[in-house]
Amino acid sequence: MSQPYSKKIAGYAVCCISALAAVTFSQMSQADAASMTFSVTGTNSASNNALASSVVFDDLLNPGKLTVTLTNMKNVSVPSDVLTSVFWDYAGSPLNLSLISATAATVTQNNPSTTTNNVNLLKTSTNVQEWAFASTTNSAGLKGITQDYGLGTAGLGIFQGIGGQQQFNYGIIDGYNANANPAIKGGSFVDNSATFVLSGLPTNFDISKIGSVRFQYGTALSEPSIIKAQGTYYSPPPPPPKKVPEPGTTAALGLFAVGALKVVRKKSLVVA
Repeated sequence: MSQPYSKKIAGYAVCCISALAAVTFSQMSQADAASMTFSVTGTNSASNNALASSVVFDDLLNPGKLTVTLTNMKNVSVPSDVLTSVFWDYAGSPLNLSLISATAATVTQNNPSTTTNNVNLLKTSTNVQEWAFASTTNSAGLKGITQDYGLGTAGLGIFQGIGGQQQFNYGIIDGYNANANPAIKGGSFVDNSATFVLSGLPTNFDISKIGSVRFQYGTALSEPSIIKAQGTYYSPPPPPPKKVPEPGTTAALGLFAVGALKVVRKKSLVVA
């Protein structure tokens, strides 16, 4: 048998084997991934302003990591209108999480009116960390609250290593009310939402076990806070199944591959 012909037969065999491998891989299942959304509304008695915020926990955007998107949907007048922290519980084995990313699409100042895009909240332009993560295995929860995990820009006696002269700086707002006080006008704030990525999720992590979410406003735990016990669970629908050859077709591909390899070996011996 000529060498080119042998290579052609061998090529057919490789193609068949690759097809079999593809069929086997397509039958493997993927790990579940989903999100939990918590939304709250209320009123700040100090300013009489409406409060409305949400947080989305997602383990699909960054596989193996927990992505947290925190949003304030209301304008502010005073520091206690500013969303400065979020806390939560996990009804499972304790999680050993680490904050590896914290970003804001826009940071705004009202006086003077300026905006900065794509801000790293772990290391701003002044080399300061503005948001931090905290957790505890204490059954009583973090200091002053009952939740075990949290993200915040105000210290609150909980978060360490964050800077800035005003604790509400880099808190989240959705804009300024006409009666915003000088402290608000002179501050720096995340516009609308911030996104955080936490590493260290275990393989058996179940996002539906997140609950008892506390939204904290202002710079003290005594200022407005709203707790949402249960969120909304969402799991994206699975992709449509790929067409898999009938068992008979798969078997035929396998037999052809084996037969082709035998022909190549036999012809090689005859030529020799």
